[in-house]
Amino acid sequence: MSSSSGFSYYVVIVGQSDNPIYELEYSTKTGGEKGSDHRYLTQFIAQAALDLVDEYVFTTNNMYLKCVDKFNEWFVTAFVGSNQTIRFLLLHSSPKIDDNNIKSLFHDLYELYTKFAVNPLYQHHSQIRSNLFDKKAHLLAKKYLP
Repeated sequence: MSSSSGFSYYVVIVGQSDNPIYELEYSTKTGGEKGSDHRYLTQFIAQAALDLVDEYVFTTNNMYLKCVDKFNEWFVTAFVGSNQTIRFLLLHSSPKIDDNNIKSLFHDLYELYTKFAVNPLYQHHSQIRSNLFDKKAHLLAKKYLP
């Protein structure tokens, strides 16, 4: 973690073939970490956590799985869609983030994704390339992530 104040967040929606459908990097840091190395690291951590998410799915009926993994300063929190083919992961560097905020973020992102997915022009489990979706996801991140 860098010495600047604030936290970094990486949100990814993952499809049934473990493919990233949507990615969001959000930071409250002044001069936050950017660059390809940081992006590759967060993608690697998220991909590695998918096996743990799949294991947790069989141990609970909850869609919100809470913290499923930790790598260095990154905590990995997960949410699974009702059909268990869409998974939402949040990597965050904040150990004291409110659990209710994360749960609300996932719920609202799931609702946003569901509304987007009912569009007959959207091919399910393909990458989301929508400026409106991106704008709404950023607003949700700003609302729920300190």
